[in-house]
Amino acid sequence: MKIGIISDTHDQVERIKKAIQILNKEKIGLAYHLGDICSPFVLPLFKDLKCNIKGILGNNDADIFKLVKRAPENFSFHDRFFVDKVNGNKICLFHGDPEELAINLFESGKYDLLLRGHNHVAEIKRNGKTLMINPGSLMGKFDEASKSWTEPSVAVYELGKDEARIIKV
Repeated sequence: MKIGIISDTHDQVERIKKAIQILNKEKIGLAYHLGDICSPFVLPLFKDLKCNIKGILGNNDADIFKLVKRAPENFSFHDRFFVDKVNGNKICLFHGDPEELAINLFESGKYDLLLRGHNHVAEIKRNGKTLMINPGSLMGKFDEASKSWTEPSVAVYELGKDEARIIKV
């Protein structure tokens, strides 16, 4: 089964639509949103995703009650830290702040998969049995060194193969 991973969408309507098209084309069976949706008005866009999506809250998700109320039927909300089990795999969702906690979760070895966002940096790393995936963001991030914005991205994880990849949006 393929799992779609998206984070830090920050009200980027057109990029959310494009990300949903990409994830649908990938034929994912489940999706996770790692927080920072921001405004409730974008949530109905996720009804076009052809699978269930489990989301956690990020540091920029202020109006929690409206977010939950506007979520489509295929979208379920959880707190800023959530552990899911899929086909015997322990999957930890954590928005990513504070950074020290994200590092400790990764190094703990308690999870098969650690999904985190927050810093807008797309990354895939392994520590023992734990694979950590940060899909980046749909907003991008300004890179001081190059004086340019990073490309928006999502990630896809293939459960049976234990492999992940970043996809530019």
